[in-house]
Amino acid sequence: MVTLGIFIFAYVLIFSGKFDRTTAALIGVITMLAAGYALHFMNLEEMLGHVDWEVIILLFGMMTFVGELARTGFFKYIGVKTLKLARGKPWLMFVYLTLITAFVSMFIDNVTTVLLMIPLTIEACELMDINPIPLILGEAVFSNVGGTETLIGDPPNILVGIAAHLSFNSFIVNLTIPVGLSIAVSLFLSKVIYSSWFRSSPKNVEAIMKMSEYEYVRDPKRMKALLVLLFIMVAFFATERITGIPVAFVALIGGTISLAISENPPHEVFKAVEWPTLVFFIALFSLVGGLEETGLLDEMASAIASVSSNPFVIAVVILWLAGLSSSVVDNIPITAALIPVVASLTSMYHTSLLWWALVIGADIGGNITPIGSSAGVISIGIAKKLGYEINNKEWFRLGATTGVTSLAVSSLALFLISFL
Repeated sequence: MVTLGIFIFAYVLIFSGKFDRTTAALIGVITMLAAGYALHFMNLEEMLGHVDWEVIILLFGMMTFVGELARTGFFKYIGVKTLKLARGKPWLMFVYLTLITAFVSMFIDNVTTVLLMIPLTIEACELMDINPIPLILGEAVFSNVGGTETLIGDPPNILVGIAAHLSFNSFIVNLTIPVGLSIAVSLFLSKVIYSSWFRSSPKNVEAIMKMSEYEYVRDPKRMKALLVLLFIMVAFFATERITGIPVAFVALIGGTISLAISENPPHEVFKAVEWPTLVFFIALFSLVGGLEETGLLDEMASAIASVSSNPFVIAVVILWLAGLSSSVVDNIPITAALIPVVASLTSMYHTSLLWWALVIGADIGGNITPIGSSAGVISIGIAKKLGYEINNKEWFRLGATTGVTSLAVSSLALFLISFL
């Protein structure tokens, strides 16, 4: 009861906004560790043992690499190229920009993706005198859907993949169906919701067509080198079961090589690393470790298992539990809390279906509300900073509609996944 109280206190503190989430999580860790010493259920060494350092290394390596790739101007190059392909047609702009955002989010953290895509999108919309909000929301929503596809696409995926020892390829094989269906229904619903916007007539299309994507490339040689490196990294991710080289080590190698070939000193390169996020992950592992030490999470797993003896039914329960929870709080702490529960359930039912349910729910459920995912929060913040206020009604119009519908079709997709 003490550990549960501390855990709830920490999560309330994280989402109250009174403290930065990293600070709030650390306050929770200190409280949990103090209780651990007082009640003799966990010490500092045991607490650190609950931290999945492989996740931390993977995040560090990818953050370092992506930061250097962004410095070359690659993402702006892709953005301008995409805008020119759309030829000023709003529907094509929406389709191309959201799909490229979804695709990039499969290999690059979706927060980084929206950080780089949205300012360019707003700049282009202002030039053509059209409202950028539908595109901003589309990119935010599709970044979460696309990030669901791969092990490195979204932080919850990394947490689940490392904890459950799931390969890079298994993510693609098992999640292509639900992600494909979610993208399809989201595009259809977007077409309906923004039908009047798609009929608008942009101005200055000629100016967009005259833009040179090559002007945004700061270092072509280094950009090509990093893209080759990315291809090699993905190849090693995909062959982990053959080579035996962990994805975290591959990411660390990629980050180190990008640091070695950078024109900037390490202290500049490491500015791209989200150090507060890494500390936040360490704190979450420690908090959940306190619940594991007291056996509370095993009891929660038993309660869920009592719902049905059918693993498909349990998978649907987990999907909606994770999805609805992630719609009101950030999906990272929700995933961290549910991983031990799903691990216990997996040992009962002997199926990986439950892991895929957790990934889908945590990633796509974050689209339902504006605070459900880091990408959503960042997108709204960037838009506001650049002069475009996105209210809750505007978000729910697209995000909630596509989010709930995507969870529904993904529930059906779980049935198909169970046969893979």
